[in-house]
Amino acid sequence: MSEERKKILQMLAEGKITVEEANELLNALNEGQERQSVSREAHFLRIKVWEDGKEKVNVNIPLSLAKMFMKFIPTEAKLQMESHDIDLNAIIRDIQNGAPAGKLVEIVDDGDRVEIYLD
Repeated sequence: MSEERKKILQMLAEGKITVEEANELLNALNEGQERQSVSREAHFLRIKVWEDGKEKVNVNIPLSLAKMFMKFIPTEAKLQMESHDIDLNAIIRDIQNGAPAGKLVEIVDDGDRVEIYLD
């Protein structure tokens, strides 16, 4: 069983997602594996947010599920990114078009920091 499937099932077992959401994610994973439109070098989309020097958000999303997982990104991370005009949909399009592994976005502002990268 792949790590992505295990993570989905773990989230379901912990009550973080519903059965329907787990099913959607598993279906998306299957479709993503069939299409293989994402670079093979990178495996995860990682989003990190620090406020006042303290890590507040650390989200690791399997690339094959990145689009589906966008609705699960914590609100404070979305607000921080939106305040700096970061377009998550554009990032997903870049990933689907084979963006290479590495940093996609880094914003530093008065002790707050947002990093989005492929790993």
